[in-house]
Parts: sequence; C-alpha cells; structure tokens
Amino acid sequence: MSELVPVFQSSYLYEIELAKTKLASRAIPSHIKNEYVNNIAVFPISQNYFLMVNEKDLEEALKILQETNEIDEDENLL
Repeated sequence: MSELVPVFQSSYLYEIELAKTKLASRAIPSHIKNEYVNNIAVFPISQNYFLMVNEKDLEEALKILQETNEIDEDENLL
C-alpha cells in the first residue's frame, strides 16, 4: 500500500481544490490535509493546506500540475 505524500501546498484552499480537480480529471486520487482546520478554530488562523497523493502517483501528479501551470518547478512544493 502506498503512503500519502504532499505534492502541493498553499495557504489558499481554493488553489488546492483547483489542483485536486486537475488531478482527478486525470484519474489521480488526492486528499486535502488541514481542510477543516479553520472550521474548528475559534479564531481563523493562517494555515497551510497540503494536497496529498499516493507515493506511486507523485511523479505523474507533479508533471500534470507543472504542465497545467498550476505550479512552477519549485513553487509550492515541499
């Protein structure tokens, strides 16, 4: 079983959701880490969101996000 690894990070949830949709359109499942943090916090906090993919899909996911200009080569990557 593959481990989940971060492929993209942003402080804006909508950017993560756009990237997630692009991956889903190419049949790559992904999950958003910290998606609900501000829903449980009393005061909104500045929080980074992470788009997680299976380790086996990491290379293909990076390629997709780079070719669709979602991310630059080193931008928003861990």
